[in-house]
Amino acid sequence: MRRTKILATVGPGSIRLGTLEQMVRAGANAFRINFSHGSDNEHAAYLKRVRSVGRARGRQVAILGDVQGPKIRLGIIQSGSVRLTPGQRWILDSEVNRPGNATRVGAQVPRISQAARVGDPVILGDGLVDLAVEEVHPRQLSTRVVHGGVVSEHAGIYFPRAHLRTSVLSAKDRHDIAVGVEHGMDFLGLSFVRDRHDVRLARRVLDAHPGGSAVGLVAKIERAEALDHLEEILEVADGIMVARGDLGIEVPLERLALEQKRMIRAAHRAGRFSIVATQMLMSMVHAPRPTRAEATDVANAVLDGADAVMLSEETAIGDFPAEAVGWLDRIARATEPAIVSAAFRDDPMPPADRSVAERAVARAAVDLAEGVGARAIVAPTHSGRTARRIAALRSRIPILALSQRPETLRHLALTWGVVGRPAPETKGGLVELRRAAYRVAESEFRTPGPVVLTAGFPVEGRPTNLVTLVEPVGDPDPRVVSSQPRRDQRGTSRV
Repeated sequence: MRRTKILATVGPGSIRLGTLEQMVRAGANAFRINFSHGSDNEHAAYLKRVRSVGRARGRQVAILGDVQGPKIRLGIIQSGSVRLTPGQRWILDSEVNRPGNATRVGAQVPRISQAARVGDPVILGDGLVDLAVEEVHPRQLSTRVVHGGVVSEHAGIYFPRAHLRTSVLSAKDRHDIAVGVEHGMDFLGLSFVRDRHDVRLARRVLDAHPGGSAVGLVAKIERAEALDHLEEILEVADGIMVARGDLGIEVPLERLALEQKRMIRAAHRAGRFSIVATQMLMSMVHAPRPTRAEATDVANAVLDGADAVMLSEETAIGDFPAEAVGWLDRIARATEPAIVSAAFRDDPMPPADRSVAERAVARAAVDLAEGVGARAIVAPTHSGRTARRIAALRSRIPILALSQRPETLRHLALTWGVVGRPAPETKGGLVELRRAAYRVAESEFRTPGPVVLTAGFPVEGRPTNLVTLVEPVGDPDPRVVSSQPRRDQRGTSRV
């Protein structure tokens, strides 16, 4: 069983029903819809199709709707792109509707004259083209090309020394959120987060829509400013995305790997999930297998303890979307046995978020399961909290989360090591729960061994406060269980 989850982006290269089914079979646990591209109708169709594929496969597949955010971009260019050479003069002005050329281009920059000072750097696109500001005028910046290259229209613009305070949600973002909530997205990917206030604003916008309160919030860390406020962002977000594309432009490239490790560890300490994204298998946009460097990059994200790894262009526009998912699956499975669980169990957890009792129950479940070689830890859960607490300990024992709430199961699709399944109907009581838990675990995991069950005692619905070992008696069919628990010489309750 693979523990690290796979998040794949849906796009023109993967929207066919057959392709989506192949990606799920290859191991995709969740899908990302990029609201930066496409129309409302396309977004709604993507959401409906992904949901239908999940139902057909009998799986709760999660959907993350990723809004564009306040990214600053160039306007249109006459021929679609322009080549800039070192030493060339290029003007950025506010005439965004006027096609650009080799001498000037419109830029969607609020208060452009305040965006930079003389001598400040300006970075374009993926960071391959650098400009330096030479003159500042009321409606334009005159720059000189430092490192040249091809620049496409609508490319991103970065002002590393500027602090442009714009709303994290544009009018388009708010509209896209409404579309996503209406059609059942499970998570909102919030772009260009700076601090906790941005996350709280997005939470208020979500909560204003019917059903929006059930949508989780993923804060995309792609600004250097966000790194300075990482802990406070983790207090209010459900998870973070290590968005290495834009972040790799704002922070020194030689520090990007260290920042990735710091973010994943901070998310773990805060009890939040983490997603590593951007160019995981970029060569597979046009190639059927990854490069050695890409395979190593994915393996390092797995060893870092990321809950999920994400594919972008590889599945959105690539020629081999299912193969890309398959390679992530293969690399993660090969790497996960080398994860050092002790490194995660020794992480201090903030007492405000995790009570002593909850941590003790999770630790007891893992210790018991590993001690007896259990086939699974079964965690009935309403909100998913119990399953997430157990998953944080990074045990190799599979975690089977049972819930009657489909939204809870879909939220757990991005949590490391958790398999979510609908809770079976029971008549109530611990004996019935134990019987049901054993049956589900037996059908899900073919390996032998007992089952460790967490539960609320004495009645269902109480906070999780019980850990119990469920073993079959010596019946020919272990699913045939007695109606009353009995105890062996060790004091272990059997059914």
